Amino acid sequence: MLIQHVDRNRHLFIGRVVHSLSLKELEILPVSALAVENGIISFLDPSCKTLLEARSKHPSFASSPFTVLSPTQFLFPGLIDTHLHAPQYPNLALGMEGTLRQWVRDYTDPMEASYSDTSKAKRVYSQLVQKELEIGTTTVAYNTTIHTDSSNILADMCLKYGQRAVIGKMCIVGPATHGNFEESIEKSLEDEENTLDHIAKIDPDTKLIYPCIQPRGGPWAPPDLMEGLGKLSSGGERKIHVQAHMCETPDDIERMLKVHTEFKTYGEMYKAHGLMHEKSILAHCIWLTETDMQILKETKAGVAHNPNSNTCLRDGVCRVRELLNRGIKVGLGTDCSAGYSTFMLDAMRQASNVSRHLAMRTGDDKNTLQFNEIVFLGTLGSAQVLDLDSKVGNFEQGKEFDALLVDVGGRDCINIDGFEEDDLALVKKWVFMGDDRSIRRVWVAGKEVAGKDFVPTEADNE
Repeated sequence: MLIQHVDRNRHLFIGRVVHSLSLKELEILPVSALAVENGIISFLDPSCKTLLEARSKHPSFASSPFTVLSPTQFLFPGLIDTHLHAPQYPNLALGMEGTLRQWVRDYTDPMEASYSDTSKAKRVYSQLVQKELEIGTTTVAYNTTIHTDSSNILADMCLKYGQRAVIGKMCIVGPATHGNFEESIEKSLEDEENTLDHIAKIDPDTKLIYPCIQPRGGPWAPPDLMEGLGKLSSGGERKIHVQAHMCETPDDIERMLKVHTEFKTYGEMYKAHGLMHEKSILAHCIWLTETDMQILKETKAGVAHNPNSNTCLRDGVCRVRELLNRGIKVGLGTDCSAGYSTFMLDAMRQASNVSRHLAMRTGDDKNTLQFNEIVFLGTLGSAQVLDLDSKVGNFEQGKEFDALLVDVGGRDCINIDGFEEDDLALVKKWVFMGDDRSIRRVWVAGKEVAGKDFVPTEADNE
């Protein structure tokens, strides 16, 4: 790799570029010129095979800093996680022996309740955000806790280290344990507004941090709370993101119906309270009814598919192919800590595996997700679920440069012998066999934020 210092204002890349154009189309350009100016992609030009050609055809970049990738390197879009419980990061790999309800009672509630300690929030969230960037996750939809101050700290950490994120304060008034609930509906709504205000204050132009409304789910948020949250999300000049759980298990649905007695399905309940729209992120969606699926399509709400936790908690299998065939937005989440990994490549691998198990169970091979589809789900598909696909998700002109520089050669080689000239094989081998050791550099909005060669500035360490 021939590289000059990456100037965020203007930079030119020459080399292999990999990204999704759609669910069915994975574009791999063996050699192309990609230009970035002020964090925005100026052009992606496959007709330019050399630095000289790119500078000649695009004279405005004739003297800009540049990077020429080696034959084993490629640019890949930043990975996008649609569902991660930030406070559960210390619980990774614990508690997966029980059911969802047992796991929430014995592991989730006590851990989340402990974030009344803001010093713990600073320590854990600082570690988490930096680690997520190191493993290539440039955007995360984070679930938090009932604590305003700790939720605000997570937003601060994302802004400090340069990660794009969707963040709100978790709202729980119903039957949680270990004190992991709020004293009243009024207090829950007041604290949610405080976090929304905090995010607006620290990132007024919404450059990186997107505020969201966050009811834990039907059993934990009674009708009046849902109604108040819906007004926060849909009642202003522009809609605010929603994060919530939906149809994770039959028990989850049954408990929701006991709290929200006037409805027959999860989708009807959320929609009636103004919580189903194009910025809504619904986690799991395993046990959907026909009505639920119709509402997801109609409202343009998105599904956060968490294949790792589908298996670990034995919740069931999300019918991804059916959702996609219906035109419902689907992206991938790691679901830390019901999933044992926060690495989005693991989510892509597990999405492939879960789809194969569904194909075996149903006898219908059409349920199997293809390689181009799992790459889409972890990048552009996830961007669509977060309603951020106009900004990120691939390398289209005008989008922000959220990107990874991946190197599958050298000491971090992942058995590419004999396939050095096979562009698709190199990408497949990294997705299914690689890890963060192959991630040399990470950018968010054109700013380098992590990577093996990354050296934080003084501002990053403040």
